[in-house]
Amino acid sequence: MPATAAVWGIVLRIIYFYSDTHPYEKAIYPGVGPAFARPLGWEVRPISGLDAGDFDTGVVDNRVEQTDVARLRRYLERPAKSRPPIFFRISDPDMPDTVNPNVRFIFNCADLPGVHYATTYDPEGPFLAFTRRLKTSGVARLPFAYDSAREIDAPLRGRSRRLFLSGANSRELYPVRYALRRRRRWSPLLRHLVHDLKHPGYPEQGRPPRHDITHERFVALAARFTHFLLCGTRFNVELMKYVECAYAGSVPVGVPANSLSAAAKQCFRPYTARSLDLMSDLREPILELESRAVAYRDAMRELRSPPKIVGEFIAQASAIAARRAA
Repeated sequence: MPATAAVWGIVLRIIYFYSDTHPYEKAIYPGVGPAFARPLGWEVRPISGLDAGDFDTGVVDNRVEQTDVARLRRYLERPAKSRPPIFFRISDPDMPDTVNPNVRFIFNCADLPGVHYATTYDPEGPFLAFTRRLKTSGVARLPFAYDSAREIDAPLRGRSRRLFLSGANSRELYPVRYALRRRRRWSPLLRHLVHDLKHPGYPEQGRPPRHDITHERFVALAARFTHFLLCGTRFNVELMKYVECAYAGSVPVGVPANSLSAAAKQCFRPYTARSLDLMSDLREPILELESRAVAYRDAMRELRSPPKIVGEFIAQASAIAARRAA
């Protein structure tokens, strides 16, 4: 969908603004900066381009640096009627608890005229508490869009019947993932059944990467196995892995995120911590596994269709603007 979109009779020119200085090229997944907006068909522009004002609504990426904050502050100091509204994108339920002063600026702007929030996940935890304190700022949903160009068509018949496990290891934040890794450490059976890809680290923060299996390499590796573990943190939110499992054409295993459709949730088996249950799922007839994998991909294509996401965001942004004008 083009940057200027007509949905249900509403026309909005939306531009996605990203940091002028943040090292997006080092991000370990395509869910930040210009890469987030690309499947939506939105024009992307550095934050230094805010002053042009040639748009109806701006969405501002959450990776902001000190120079970006200075530009955003100057923009928001202008009279509200002379500048289009902006939505700060929220990509983590814990973001309001950050100690990063640049990210704290995003939340310090709450209830300023023309300032709203676009959340990738359903509001949960600290962000949910933050939204309940808002008086004039609105909140819109803006989930990860499904990018069909990233799909891999690798038949399940040629794959290893194992479970692909990946991501950061935190007992508090990822209890399901943490528990499986802990059991795998002591179980020869689970070490055989589960392929564990360690977290690559955070090169964006200046740390050396542990490996380079990210972006397309990540999906390609996942597509070597029949099953893909999904868990949505302690808040059970829809991480990008939920669409990446569909890109890989894999069978979802784990816990369906709260925000998934009934059609997507039906592709999961009820999750248990029993190794024999996992082995039973891995050994299902290949036709049944293929049916689940295809159904899951179809469900995610429909649920996270870019035109659908853009349409819903425009409707929410327009409703927020109408309420503020009333």
